[in-house]
Amino acid sequence: MPEATLDGAATTEDLGDRETKGERTRRRLIELSIERFGERGYRSTSVSEIARAAGLTQAAAYAYFPNKEALFDAAVDADATIVIDEARTQAADTPARQIVPFLLLFIVGSLDRHPLLRRVVAGQEPEALTRLIDLPALAQLNHAIRDAVLADQSAGLVRTDVDAAVFADGAESLLLSLVMSIAQIGSSTVSRRQLGVLTVFDAALRPTVEANTPTA
Repeated sequence: MPEATLDGAATTEDLGDRETKGERTRRRLIELSIERFGERGYRSTSVSEIARAAGLTQAAAYAYFPNKEALFDAAVDADATIVIDEARTQAADTPARQIVPFLLLFIVGSLDRHPLLRRVVAGQEPEALTRLIDLPALAQLNHAIRDAVLADQSAGLVRTDVDAAVFADGAESLLLSLVMSIAQIGSSTVSRRQLGVLTVFDAALRPTVEANTPTA
């Protein structure tokens, strides 16, 4: 199976000759950084070991990233983007009243395969948390939630007095908070929390009986 790229837009095989040597090297550095920072964290990982694994000198690695912090930031952004983009794709046909619980389960279930993101949401890399909030992929997920609400409002499945954009902002904040909470407390609470979130969002969005009752 072709390997997914860091931005989720194409596969490594699809890129083929369109990717320059410099782009391949930069991508490889990020891939190795995700792996090494995920295993041991920022403080216990050096740029030199990542460079060696990529077949570069440390000086050559600095031609792509000016310092260790920039390399770490790029790795966090890439790892989080992969998970968020996958979650958004998988949730594409999910009803609005179920989309947040679905996203919660999917993202939490992905953390074992993305140890760097797990470290960040678990609070082990506190300096990186703010990067998640400003991540373009998270904004796209927000818009997907909004669009799901708008679509189901048009279909009569969601109450029409809900502001879809405001709802998406609140859902995004709650989703991040729950992912961080579960990552820190443990995954044994996922099923119970997902059921609770499903109940809350279903009740918040379900049209009232009066709204569905035909007028004379």
